[in-house]
Amino acid sequence: MRTIAILLCLLFCLPTRAKKMDENNQIPQKDISIRFNFGIASANQEGTGESLWYSNPKKSSRGFQYGIDFLRHHKYIGYGLAFKHYMHGLSFSESVQNSSLHENIQIFYLAPQFSSVHEAQLLKGMISYLDLGIGYAHYLNKGTINKDQKYSVPKSGLGMNSNIGVEYKFHTHLGVKISISVEYYIFKHLDEKIEIPSKMFEKRSKLGIFMTSPQLSLIYHL
Repeated sequence: MRTIAILLCLLFCLPTRAKKMDENNQIPQKDISIRFNFGIASANQEGTGESLWYSNPKKSSRGFQYGIDFLRHHKYIGYGLAFKHYMHGLSFSESVQNSSLHENIQIFYLAPQFSSVHEAQLLKGMISYLDLGIGYAHYLNKGTINKDQKYSVPKSGLGMNSNIGVEYKFHTHLGVKISISVEYYIFKHLDEKIEIPSKMFEKRSKLGIFMTSPQLSLIYHL
C-alpha cells in the first residue's frame, strides 16, 4: 500500500512544464503505440495467493513484472494486445519437520486489450489512459523439495487486467507513463502428483491470484 500511495503522489507532482505542450498533440487521433512496461507486482497473501502450497510466507510477496502493449488508437478509443510476464522465487522452511521448499513462479499473460484515452483533468497537458483486457494466462511453478526432489507444475487458465495511468509526451514519438495495474488470474485442477515428505506442506488444487503493480512505461508512437 505504501508503494501505491507514493505512485499516486507522483501522479500529481509531475513536472509542470508538461502544461506547455501543444494541446493538439495530446490525444492520439490515428496512432499506433508500443509500450514497454516495468513494475514490482504484489500478489495477494489472503485466499489462495500465488504459491502452489498453503504454507505461504507471512511477509508481503513481491515479484518482478514486465510487459509489452501494442495499441492502435482512433480518437479516444484504442485496441490491441497486452503481454505480461511475472517472475518470483519463494522459499519456505519448517524446522520441526526438517523440511525445506523453494519454488520459482512464472505467470505469462496474453490478451486483447481496449483503452480509453482522455486529456488528464488534474494534469493539463497530459494523457490519461484506462485499459481493460481479458485473455489467456499460463502458470508455471518449478520447485525443489528438501534440495533434491524437483517438480514442475504448468497450468493454463484465465486472466483479466486493468490499468490506469497518465502519459507525459516529451517528443512527437516518445512518451513516459506511470500507472497502476490490477490483474486477476485463476488456475484450476492443479492435480499433478507430487510426493510430499512433510505434512506441513499442503498442495492447492486451484489458484486465484489478485495482483497489483505500480508500473513505469516507455511509449513509442509510430
